[in-house]
Amino acid sequence: MKTLVAVAALALLSAHASACPLSKSLAEHYGITFSGFATAIPAAAAPDTAHGGPFVRVVIPDEPYVADGFRHTAVMDTRTKKVWILRTGGFVGVYEWYGPVDAIDASLDNCQLEPTINPTANAPRQAARS
Repeated sequence: MKTLVAVAALALLSAHASACPLSKSLAEHYGITFSGFATAIPAAAAPDTAHGGPFVRVVIPDEPYVADGFRHTAVMDTRTKKVWILRTGGFVGVYEWYGPVDAIDASLDNCQLEPTINPTANAPRQAARS
């Protein structure tokens, strides 16, 4: 039993130690959770990543047991260390951009990067009105 507890504790500590500094610092500083932001972040247009450029995309971890919560993704310009945050999901299904804000800890050590795509290409489109 002691061995099982030790292994579980080691696994938890390892997972915490290998967390992505960028997403962890943003989540802690702005209070980013499945329910939104604890600290207000201004709404914004999506960053212009169409030209490629020095952008990285990192998912901010969320609560896996909340099916209708928000999901957040950070898109950082690695040159300026500015970050835009994409909020998706929620009860009514939103697609909203916030930022830019300064990266609190811009380190990408242990971060699982996602492909950077043109954010406006995947944005939901509103139906045309007659």
